[in-house]
Amino acid sequence: MYYSFEHLEQDAAVLEDDEENRVLVPRALLPAEAKSGDVFTWEGEAFRFAPQETERRREAVRLLQQKLKKRK
Repeated sequence: MYYSFEHLEQDAAVLEDDEENRVLVPRALLPAEAKSGDVFTWEGEAFRFAPQETERRREAVRLLQQKLKKRK
């Protein structure tokens, strides 16, 4: 399952899983360089960055934005 990093709330990270459930986890479980929109998998003791899935989702958003701009 993938988890998308949404935002920080104090020392906790808000993640959203593939089923759109929001999960609060200690910020320390994510890599220090994590930023909003990054996608992770759970690796038993910490979340691991999923670069290919992150890029796939960012590209999907970019294409959707382009499509919406053309509709105006």
